[in-house]
Amino acid sequence: MVQHTHSHSVVLEVSADDIWDVSKQLDEILPALEPEYFTKSTFIEGIAGEPGSIRLVKPGPAVPHAGEWKERLDFFDEESKSSGYTIIGGDPRYNNVTSVIKCVATGKSSTEVTWTCTYEPVGDAPAPEHMKEGVVKVLKTLEKAVKSRQTLTHTETFDASPDAVWKAVNNLDNIVPKYLPDVFESATNISGQYYGKPGGIRIVKFGPAVPTAGEVWERLDFSDDATKTMGVSLLKGDPRYPYLKTIKVVGPAAVEGTADAVWTVTYIAAGNAGPPESHKHMYMQVCKAIGAELKANPEAYA
Repeated sequence: MVQHTHSHSVVLEVSADDIWDVSKQLDEILPALEPEYFTKSTFIEGIAGEPGSIRLVKPGPAVPHAGEWKERLDFFDEESKSSGYTIIGGDPRYNNVTSVIKCVATGKSSTEVTWTCTYEPVGDAPAPEHMKEGVVKVLKTLEKAVKSRQTLTHTETFDASPDAVWKAVNNLDNIVPKYLPDVFESATNISGQYYGKPGGIRIVKFGPAVPTAGEVWERLDFSDDATKTMGVSLLKGDPRYPYLKTIKVVGPAAVEGTADAVWTVTYIAAGNAGPPESHKHMYMQVCKAIGAELKANPEAYA
């Protein structure tokens, strides 16, 4: 069969960095913000964001004639802000369907996103306009997500130096089970080394003190020893917040020899969820555990 190409560009009123950032949480954001169009989007093979992984997409009642389909991620390139995927199954009128999406900044708060689809029509099948419309809906939903982000901040002060606190932060996998055994049952790395290696993913299972929490998936976005700054994304596990990113910064406090740990979360709330106060409370509990460890074993963090 002869391959055909169908392309379309959309200009979004958000920065390229922001639209690319929220696209990484697409599977959580789409069903939360537009359930009428997206019932489910979830990875069924591999790890989200890694080439070769496969997601299952189920459209909502607003798209009554569309059945579910699968997408295999072919590539996801941070530098060029582009990704490519192959449709598995889906519309029988088209074979060998692949798509590439690329984000290009056109201004400080403006991005041109281009979708290019290559396909083989079966018989006299027309150009896949419904695919284009679906992509546009996804992009507009992500634009809406960027504009709906909010922040919440909390600061904890420690009677220890910033260096000591930062060392303790990087030892949390040992500290938390020791001081909060009923809160945190386990933390299992499934991709990379969670602390210190960006891109590392772990599954955190909560204990009997948090019976409704179950487990969450977290990704380490960055960890910088020089600035004592760490960024973590919640990948899945709390449907109230389809997008939730935390940044922790450890620095000197007002009193010499003490340190402040500033926690800032940027989030998108689904429905009437409100601010993620439960996540802030969890952070406060972790900080108490860090404080107890620093007091009990100061020589280990000197």
